[in-house]
Amino acid sequence: MSLYSGRPHAARLSVLLIAIIFSVAVVSYFATSLVRSSEVNHTVDLLSENHQTALAKHARNASLGFGEIVYISMPGRTDRQDAMNMLAWFSGITLKLMPGVDGTVVPPKAIPDSAPKDIPASVLGCFRAHANAWQYLLQTGMETLLIFEDDIDWDANIKNTMERLSLQMQNSKIRQQLPSDYERQNAPYGIDWDVLYLGSYKFGGNPELKDLVQTWDDPDVPGLKGIRGKGGIVPALRMAGLNDSEIGTKRMITPSYRTEKNTAYAITRQGAARLLFLLSYIGDLKAGDIDQDMNRLFIDGSLTGYTLTPPAFAQFKVGGSKDSDNVPKVEGETVNGKGNLKGQSLYIKASARHLMVQSLMLDNWNDYKKIAAPAKIN
Repeated sequence: MSLYSGRPHAARLSVLLIAIIFSVAVVSYFATSLVRSSEVNHTVDLLSENHQTALAKHARNASLGFGEIVYISMPGRTDRQDAMNMLAWFSGITLKLMPGVDGTVVPPKAIPDSAPKDIPASVLGCFRAHANAWQYLLQTGMETLLIFEDDIDWDANIKNTMERLSLQMQNSKIRQQLPSDYERQNAPYGIDWDVLYLGSYKFGGNPELKDLVQTWDDPDVPGLKGIRGKGGIVPALRMAGLNDSEIGTKRMITPSYRTEKNTAYAITRQGAARLLFLLSYIGDLKAGDIDQDMNRLFIDGSLTGYTLTPPAFAQFKVGGSKDSDNVPKVEGETVNGKGNLKGQSLYIKASARHLMVQSLMLDNWNDYKKIAAPAKIN
């Protein structure tokens, strides 16, 4: 009787033991899975960060991470075209000439409906040249285009600046929506904008939306002395929350609001279409000066973009009548200027134009004399 009654007890113990072993195995399996899952997620995060860095490296290529770089220059300004090609060679970038337009040959029927009746031919030609650049982008398969005017300068470390900007825009805190998979894979600066202002002359975000700003350290920013009192750049930086110890060490991006001068700006395909729609198709060119009309469109909210402050690109001024093709020459006026060697740029810490001059200046025979002198002593 005792043997018979003990067998069920032993069976129950066996079942219990099997259950315990099975439970341990299940717990072990799920614990291992969680660890592996954590490791996988961590790897994905690392790959994502590495991908962002790799994508930002595109900012160091010959087009600074955009589809192409074009520069607008009147056909007769071969002096400026010489300068642009030398500067591109010095900085390792590739430029394509976008011919300027003589406003006197623009037919009256092609002039935007709202353009001032007395719009100067040079101003009209400037608008048409920029519009031709927008049109050009839509004719290509490119997503973005960087547009320069031909009186431009930039920092010798421009590729470093653009790489930092790319990383910031990939991790933007001021976008309206998360980047698409396409942007994450292909767009160093994203494509959630119409216009990316990189060479404005006036600055300032929407005063009603002061918190829409992103800042970062950039050792290639000019110091406070180099930007004070020009274009409202210091007040704009202060409005964004930077103190004077940070001004001269940081750059920022804000949604475009107060801009002037089209020295350097990028457009997306959507931006090109929207600009042509607003200023040509509808004909809403009220000011006539293209930069002022674009500024108006930012302020009224019909155009979207970001502005880099301090800018990465700036006008190079030599003084006198050579500085502008939009001011007609008065009869008897002397074409003058201080010359390229004495030209100056605002907002640039290490002018590429000045450093280009140093690299090209040569004193060949004095250099040979330095080599020959020790030989004579021996």
